[in-house]
Amino acid sequence: MVGGPLNGGLAPQRGSGVTGGVIQLVQRLIPGGIETLALELSTRVSGENRVLSLEWSNAQIIANWPAMAQAPCPIEGLQKMPGFRPEFVLTLARRLRALRPRAVVAHHIGPLVYGGVAARLAGVPRFIYVEHDVWHYEKAGDERLASAAAFITRPRVVAVSDSVARTVRRIMPSCKVEVIRNAVDTERFRPGDRQAARAALGLPQDARIIGAAGRLEHIKGQDVLVAAMAQVPDALLVLVGQGSRAQALAEQAQVLGIGERVHFLGQRDDMPEVYPAFDIVCLPSRNEGLPLSVLEAQACGLPVVATDVGSVREGLCPGIGAIVPPEAPDAMATALRTVLAMPAAGNPRDFVLRTFSWERLVADYEGLLGPQRP
Repeated sequence: MVGGPLNGGLAPQRGSGVTGGVIQLVQRLIPGGIETLALELSTRVSGENRVLSLEWSNAQIIANWPAMAQAPCPIEGLQKMPGFRPEFVLTLARRLRALRPRAVVAHHIGPLVYGGVAARLAGVPRFIYVEHDVWHYEKAGDERLASAAAFITRPRVVAVSDSVARTVRRIMPSCKVEVIRNAVDTERFRPGDRQAARAALGLPQDARIIGAAGRLEHIKGQDVLVAAMAQVPDALLVLVGQGSRAQALAEQAQVLGIGERVHFLGQRDDMPEVYPAFDIVCLPSRNEGLPLSVLEAQACGLPVVATDVGSVREGLCPGIGAIVPPEAPDAMATALRTVLAMPAAGNPRDFVLRTFSWERLVADYEGLLGPQRP
């Protein structure tokens, strides 16, 4: 926890912390776009704020994400056990009552269910639910659960894109839905020195390099990208991230005869220094919301080849880069070859500066969060 010890992985004692801030509530604080946004929001909206993780202790969070040992804001792992735990609502309500936040912002369906009821029991003035993607509603019961939770708790609902908003309005007809698009820190993510970045990462200076950042999991589609790379000669693929599919992806590359052209960087917390090493960035996901990696790459001036899933299309600069169907390695390979070969048609950074600024996002959220509590 910033400003003090992490209490051996235990949540701070009842009554600790500064009242009147904003609580960002996530299911599990892991390296990902939703969690990064929650942390960043905590540092930017007014007040002394924190992120609560329903699952895991602080020690577990830091073991999985070492950068959280120096988190940019206070974090707490509440150690909810896996599965549906109705009694946990009371645990969370007690913690919220002690903290006395002016608002709770819940990210995804678990925090909606637990956080909505707990916030009402604790007398929190504002409860806000942020929907980042809608593909999870394909799971049996998720749509009914979200609809019931929204009807009971009546949150103010934020959707990160127009396409997400359309689905959420259907599922939560009793709630007003406002679109607030994700943002990227364009001071941190900006064009950099390609030669210096490659030298720091041990990458060849004269190679054409395709980068992809994300958890190495099936949903992220790196296997489709590795398959496409077999059709993109004389180019390297650099995968950034960690996950359960790392070994399988390495073996796939070896079977395809491109093992020497696929590099694994592992989890990185210095992406502003990594992106400049790439010529282009690829997002091969099977499902997404409005991914931060696409915005970050374009803020660094890089064209993006991405799959047409979720709200990705809304995050791509028109006329620069390419969008392809998911699960289509041939189409992805064609797009990668084309974008690598063509001269830049403009700078996608300008698009990000116009559309995805933190100044705009913070102003929109401050309007929802309400005044500081006395």
